[in-house]
Amino acid sequence: MNLTYCGRTHICGRAKNEDAFAMEQVTGALAAFTVADGLGGQPAGEVASRIAVSSLMETIRRLAPGDTSCSPGQMREILNKGFQAASVAIAQDVSASPEHAGMATTLVAALINDSFDVVIAYAGDSRAYCYGNELVQVTKDHSLVQELVRRGVITTDAAELHPDKHIVTRVVSEIPVSPDITEFGLEKNTLLLCTDGLTDALSAEEISSEMRDTDVNRICENLIGRSLRVKRDNTTIIVIRAAPRP
Repeated sequence: MNLTYCGRTHICGRAKNEDAFAMEQVTGALAAFTVADGLGGQPAGEVASRIAVSSLMETIRRLAPGDTSCSPGQMREILNKGFQAASVAIAQDVSASPEHAGMATTLVAALINDSFDVVIAYAGDSRAYCYGNELVQVTKDHSLVQELVRRGVITTDAAELHPDKHIVTRVVSEIPVSPDITEFGLEKNTLLLCTDGLTDALSAEEISSEMRDTDVNRICENLIGRSLRVKRDNTTIIVIRAAPRP
């Protein structure tokens, strides 16, 4: 595989960072990326996000089929099992530390195989975008306002300004949850995973303008820098691109 990628996280003016992320070339034929945002206002959000990311990655490592190619179907199965394992790990932590009862996190994860097939699983409002000629959101927020948009009660533009936009309707917690899953080909596009700290701070146009850069490290630095100037919420991003073949 020939991927180039980077990840960054910043507290962005909050008292603590409740986000977590991980990036790993798991085998010669499979890479994994994940971002989580522990729920603010709930107990131990930073614990929930860290446990979810760690448990998911452990599951991926355990189930990855060596250096042989991993099909999109296999990737779907691995991600489903990873999300279930995350809930089990959170439940075990709550059992050992009752003060953590109620903790939860968003979780978005991408697996990429050696054919550059991308499979994304997610729960909550952390997002995945694909950037080619334009920025396309490939996940759909599990949130109250997204449900209102889906039902035609409010417009997409109104959703961005809605006072309840941060109320999520699906999360990873001690209660098992099934993620939504989507897949597509990476090709010459750039994949962005992020928490809502980025999308609250920057418009789609502002994000898109940075995604045009040819250097993924510069994209990361510039997006975090622009989010930091707003200082609205913890911000975590991962940017992935298939490196040009020699």
